[in-house]
Amino acid sequence: MASKKIDLGTIVIEKIIVHDIPKHQKGDYSVEPNYSLKESKLTDGLRLFFKDKVVQALSSDKSFKICYDDDNESPISWLANESVKSDGSLIATHSKAIAKHLFEIQVGSNAAGILVVIHGKVSSQNACIILKLEMDKGAQLTLDPKTKSYDIQEVENLMLTQKTKIYKVAMFVLRSDFKVNYDGIIMDYQIDTKAKKEITTWFIDKFLGCVAFEDPKVVTQKFYNLTRSYIDTIEDAISRAKYLQDLNSYVQKNSPTINPKEFADDYLTTTAHRNNYKNFLESKKFKFSSSPKDTSQIDRQVRKIVVLFENDISIIGNKGTFKGKVKLTKTDDGQDKAEVISRIKSVK
Repeated sequence: MASKKIDLGTIVIEKIIVHDIPKHQKGDYSVEPNYSLKESKLTDGLRLFFKDKVVQALSSDKSFKICYDDDNESPISWLANESVKSDGSLIATHSKAIAKHLFEIQVGSNAAGILVVIHGKVSSQNACIILKLEMDKGAQLTLDPKTKSYDIQEVENLMLTQKTKIYKVAMFVLRSDFKVNYDGIIMDYQIDTKAKKEITTWFIDKFLGCVAFEDPKVVTQKFYNLTRSYIDTIEDAISRAKYLQDLNSYVQKNSPTINPKEFADDYLTTTAHRNNYKNFLESKKFKFSSSPKDTSQIDRQVRKIVVLFENDISIIGNKGTFKGKVKLTKTDDGQDKAEVISRIKSVK
């Protein structure tokens, strides 16, 4: 099924809530976040104002797609998904947990700020939008003693008077709603988008628990090429031939994902090889976990394997493996032996 376009112009702001995150030193529990207990009242003008700010940020050349990192302990993946699946009635509960997590991971170097959480829609599907705004010195919000909430109008006023600006915006959706392989879109002014696949920020990593999305075609090709490079480091030629056949078979399996750990556990025969492979991938900054698979960039590579012997004899396998057709063994004097048992098809 084709992907459904995420059209940022269709964003609708339905509910919004504000929390005040004070500056504090790590471990200083004498300071607490100032939470709103209920959502802010929205006028049509405020809905349009925040929609424009979100669309402007997420459609800029500094924005990019992100995925939840399964190895990260941030609670945002669960909280954002629960928010997206809901009707927005629990926005105060969900957003308070998000604000609490933000406060706990911030340290003294992080400025005081405002956290705005939005429940809305994009292309008629639910979305959770998180804005982190950094305040200038002297800029303050006033908690309404009656509602125990911050007025979103005050946030707009601060933004319009340049006492704060949007530094970070993230929007999360359900993959199933749009048939996509990523979880959201982010704009973070502090990240170098030209190197977004190699670096991150505390906001993306520690707070959101996310990594930059990479195209499955690129990830699959990178996995294949890096694994081949590792196999080339193995001294024993028969082990190299076996592992390359295994790699070709692995990427051609009827599975929607690739996973270096799975490949290592299933095919690498020694503990040393498995450990060295993991260390090799980590040194290349390739994660040792599952990713969506797309073999379109490597189809030709995985369908052929060639073994060239020093006596200029070559054996070619057109399905990427010799399994059940060629037996590779060592002779007593240390040479490599290949046995082919079949009928001769042709001689050219």
